[in-house]
Amino acid sequence: MAHLQFSTTEVAVIVGVPEADITREPLATAFMRGRLQAQADVRQAILTAAKQGSTPAQKEFQSMAEKSAVMCGEG
Repeated sequence: MAHLQFSTTEVAVIVGVPEADITREPLATAFMRGRLQAQADVRQAILTAAKQGSTPAQKEFQSMAEKSAVMCGEG
């Protein structure tokens, strides 16, 4: 469910467990893995579109690269 960007509260309701269970290990790591994998999939699609000449995708990819550089202390 996290790969669909549901919150921990929403996932807890959907699967019928207390939210506290989802925010503790090992479920917290699994939850984060799902969110990050979905983001990686979207970024891959943006990169593919950018390589194929999509101007909006190129702009989005450049924006992501700049944000990443700032987060890494490069910007």
